[in-house]
Order: sequence, then structure tokens, then C-alpha cells
Amino acid sequence: MSLANVMISSPPSNIVLETIHKRRSIREYLDRPVSDEVLSQILEAGFRAPFAAQLCSVIYTRSQDKMKAAGIGVYPTAPVHMIFFIDFCRLEKIMKHRGHEYGYDDMMAIWLGMQDVVLMIENLTIAAESLGLGSVLYGLTPLRADSIAKVFNVPARVFPVVGMSVGYPDPAENTEIRPRFPLEMAAFEDEYRHHTDEDIKACMIKMDEGYLAQGYYIKSRTKVDLVDKEDTIGFDRYSWSEHISRKFRSAFRRGEPLIDILRRHGFDLR
Repeated sequence: MSLANVMISSPPSNIVLETIHKRRSIREYLDRPVSDEVLSQILEAGFRAPFAAQLCSVIYTRSQDKMKAAGIGVYPTAPVHMIFFIDFCRLEKIMKHRGHEYGYDDMMAIWLGMQDVVLMIENLTIAAESLGLGSVLYGLTPLRADSIAKVFNVPARVFPVVGMSVGYPDPAENTEIRPRFPLEMAAFEDEYRHHTDEDIKACMIKMDEGYLAQGYYIKSRTKVDLVDKEDTIGFDRYSWSEHISRKFRSAFRRGEPLIDILRRHGFDLR
């Protein structure tokens, strides 16, 4: 029996799995505040994640003006915003109190810190969903590290990884659950699957047909412009594989390299 057949014959049967499978990004929120009690609950859940060394912190705010000043454009109806950080500063202060000097490889420490951050975010996201909240992530946050540090008084050796808005979803926004790769194309038993052309086509069909059927890019009017050649693909044919390919092609590369920003914020990356 293939993994695909197992998934089809075994739909989610408990509240945790149902919450995970039904989760989607929310961009429209009710005019309903998120209480300090609820915030504490989801933050506590976030910090119950499995950690390498708790190399993570989060700053939260209800101020859209602060987020705007930090260079992060948030969805206007979202009531609470968060920025998640890799945090070496706290660790080094603990080490100093114990009489030790930091001497770890910063690249490896960043790797571990990234694990801590993403695990915390996943816990927090699912906890928020379980309490009736929704969320959306802001992936370009690291490129705003300078303005974030200034606005939120962030010290060196603390670096933003991703932003998030949280609130109660507006039921009028009919956001559909987005497609994902077929499981057998992304989860492999015993060894890596070297994808054939047929495999890649199967992945693309699953993703592209799903997004096109939902009219995702038509509704959102989201499109990565081509700056070096003519764009011959209209929104009616603009699919996920085209969108992700445009985002990662060489002509889309813009701005300062992330490694230079990290170095400016105190990380030793040789």
C-alpha cells in the first residue's frame, strides 16, 4: 500500500490532526481584541516546543505603526503582530554568569537557533488555531533587521527570522486550504527519492491544478514581475510552479545579501 493510499483511507481522526490539516493563512480579521490571557496561552505553548538550546525570543505588539516603522507591511485588520528572533544575547549573558566565554561556530549556532524558532512558531500557530485564532507569516522579515532593531530596541546577536500576525479570522474571507506536494514525493523511506521527469510533472500538476482551480493568483492579483524578458503568462495560467520559479530565479535577486546583514548584527560568519 502506498503512502498516498494510506492518507486517503485514513483521514484525520482527532482534534490535533484536524487542526493541523485545516490550518490556512488568514489575511482578514474580525474587530475583536486578543486578550493578554490568550496571548500568554499561545506564547507558553510556543515555548513548550522541543529545543536545541532555547536560542529564540519573540517580540509582540498591537501597534501597526511600529510594524510599519520597522518596514513590515502587515494586514490592516490584524490586531496582534509578532517577530521571532534567533537570540544569542541571552545565552552569552548566562554563560558570562557561569564564568564561560562563548566560542561556538556562529553558523552552526544560527542553524540550531533557526530550528528553535521554527519549532516554537509551529507550536504557537497550532495553539492559536485551537483557540479559534488564525495567523499569517511575513517571510521577508530578516531583510528588515536594521529597522526592526531600531524600532524594537533589539541588541546585537539577536536577529529576526520571521514575522506573524494573529487574530480572530473574519468568516467572510473564504480562504481555501492550499495544495501540498503528494506525500510520496516529499517523504522517503530509507533513502532519498531521485525524482524523474514524471515525478516532477506529478508534483507540478498537484500544485498547479489546485491553485488554478482555486483562482488563487487571480483573486490575490499576486504575480512576480519579469524584469529581464517579456511576460507572456496571464493570471489565468499563472500557477504555483511559475510563481515559485520566478521568486527563486537569478533575475529576482534584489537587495543586500542576508549574510552581510547578519554580519552587521554581530554574527561571526567567515
